[in-house]
Amino acid sequence: MSAAGWTLVAFAVVFAINLVPYFMPPTWAVVAFFLIAYHLPFWPLCIGCSLAATAGRCGLALTSERWGRRLLTAQHRANVAALGQWLNERSGWREAAAVMLYSLGPIPSNQLFIAAGLSGARLTPIAAGFLAGRLVSYPALAFTARGVTDQLGSLFTKGWQDPKAIALELLSIVGIVLFARIDWPRLLHLPVPSVKGAAATTGSTGAEPAGPTTRGQSVR
Repeated sequence: MSAAGWTLVAFAVVFAINLVPYFMPPTWAVVAFFLIAYHLPFWPLCIGCSLAATAGRCGLALTSERWGRRLLTAQHRANVAALGQWLNERSGWREAAAVMLYSLGPIPSNQLFIAAGLSGARLTPIAAGFLAGRLVSYPALAFTARGVTDQLGSLFTKGWQDPKAIALELLSIVGIVLFARIDWPRLLHLPVPSVKGAAATTGSTGAEPAGPTTRGQSVR
């Protein structure tokens, strides 16, 4: 396969591992693998993988918004919706700057985008900040990577063989559960959302909870 073909494969793999919420290898390690194993052009690979990772995380957020809320009780849906409205009323550049700083390091971002999807927070500033951070971190980490395995499958199985990595993934899942259970209206001194309205949205329609925010207010 040509270098262009392997570059497209790298983009597809990066998109997929960022769409899946848990038990995936670090994206920077995948970028480094393709860079070292197939001698792909550095900047096109890093920039394209940054865009692919952002697209994958946006897909994760939208999936969490569409399907994740169905796993929550009416009260918890209303609570996270109140948080989403509170975030949407804040300046978008602050969200983007905060996410960019967060994304500069090799820190998992799955919880961030799952939380954004569950709360209905605006995705544009979060995605912009994530992209900006990854445009810096992926080239830096891939350039300095040493000892990256020459087998792509090893990157996926390594985490399952490391008890610490498994524990961190399980803690991440617990963190999302706790996030949904926090009483955000009380914590942020917001109006108490309508639980009855939120419960009315449960079903096959996939509509937003009738709490403090609606899809019309959540600018995508």
